[in-house]
Amino acid sequence: MREIDYTYIADNISNLSRIAVRIYKDADLIYYVDPANFPKDPAGRYIDSFLKIGTKVSYFISEADHFYGIVKQDDTTMVLGPTYQITPSRDKIKEFMYELGIKNDFVNVYKNYLNYITPLPLEMFLHELCMIYYFVSDEKLNITDIFIFDTKTSISAQNKNLNSVEEKDKNENKYEYTEAADHTTSFYEKTMLEYIRSGNTEGLSSFINSYTAGRPGKVANTYLRQVKNIFITVATLVSRAAIDGGLSTEEAFSLSDNYIQHAENYYDHNQILNLQFNMIMDYTCRVRDIKEGKEYDKFLNDVTKYIQNNLTESISIEDIASSVGFSKSYLSAKFTKEMGMSLSEYIQKQKINKAKNLLKKTNISLLDISTYLGYSSQGYFTNVFKKQVGMTPQKYRNS
Repeated sequence: MREIDYTYIADNISNLSRIAVRIYKDADLIYYVDPANFPKDPAGRYIDSFLKIGTKVSYFISEADHFYGIVKQDDTTMVLGPTYQITPSRDKIKEFMYELGIKNDFVNVYKNYLNYITPLPLEMFLHELCMIYYFVSDEKLNITDIFIFDTKTSISAQNKNLNSVEEKDKNENKYEYTEAADHTTSFYEKTMLEYIRSGNTEGLSSFINSYTAGRPGKVANTYLRQVKNIFITVATLVSRAAIDGGLSTEEAFSLSDNYIQHAENYYDHNQILNLQFNMIMDYTCRVRDIKEGKEYDKFLNDVTKYIQNNLTESISIEDIASSVGFSKSYLSAKFTKEMGMSLSEYIQKQKINKAKNLLKKTNISLLDISTYLGYSSQGYFTNVFKKQVGMTPQKYRNS
């Protein structure tokens, strides 16, 4: 049996991709290389969970939308990351710092650390993980063989589900395939993608109801895995078509990642197929809104972008007005006219949406969330939250 030089692999991957790589023998860290020289390992809070993952190759998405790759071979585990598809905003950097327990005073310092990391398209990162696994095992995997985990998923529970469900599916629901199977026609694919690019929701709905894509070729050994693999392929195609139609790259990629995560967490193929239809229509609706001018004009884009990037601050209308170059009175009047709500109402709504996300995806205390979002006290935060959501933050977290 050949001996694997994991240190050599880690050093070269780190040099090529400018991401940190850790090597564990059982649960003991034996090597760590980090070209960005983070003062505190960004993966620290997740390592115990990573080491419990039972699949050969997987990737994990953190609360701050950072990717981590996990490659396992025998008693050795390699953990890569963080990396990301798009350079994070200031708000995302603060969220990332919360993961590490770092105070907001060091935002600019951590921005420099994160800027050192080269953003990687998700597909490229997944191919890299497959390549590493081939180096250490001589076994070839496809990116659709990679399992996805995130902070909403209990890794230990999902591993148990994966083992039981996939094994049952393998034995009882073997995916049959013959050479005569029809592959998706180029006509169907091109027509569907053109409807997405043009934002034609009615045309797309009618087309999907009137035509069938045909039977796809075999891309997995079980029907459940087959449906999931096709879902990932469709997500890639429709996100690119939506980008061609005017959807921002950041929104398209983020949406794709979220849909794929949900699909991986389903074990009923009907749920996945239904999610796939809704995903296609969602992308098309977003492009349609852009084509019909429902997307914000530059003024509103600038205002809402400023708010999103400063959600963790105590945002004043004066600050926003100064940022976009308008007077306070003109800014307030124009925003209310365009959005149907005041700036203050919009800011509170966005802060509460962020709070809801943190309450569901993290274990951060209510006090820390209220401080993080710029509220003067936990009591004030609780009152605002209850007024907007209809329940206290704690009840929402437990619901």
